[in-house]
Amino acid sequence: MHSQLSLDAYGVTYAHLQDGSLQFESEAALQLDDGSMLTLRMPTRHSEMLAIHEAVCIRQGWCQAA
Repeated sequence: MHSQLSLDAYGVTYAHLQDGSLQFESEAALQLDDGSMLTLRMPTRHSEMLAIHEAVCIRQGWCQAA
C-alpha cells in the first residue's frame, strides 16, 4: 500500500557542542496520511545556525562570536 503525504511538515535542527564549536544536523519530518513519519536530511540554513549560536553558545559564554 502506498502512503500519501499530508500537509504537515516540520523542520528539526539538532545542535551539539564538539571541540568548542557547535555542530548542526537538520531534518525535514513529513507526516504521512497513515500517521507515520518520513524524515529526510537537509542542509541547516545559515540564519538558523547564527540564531542558535547566539541563543546557546554566546549567551552561555561557551564559544566566541561568529
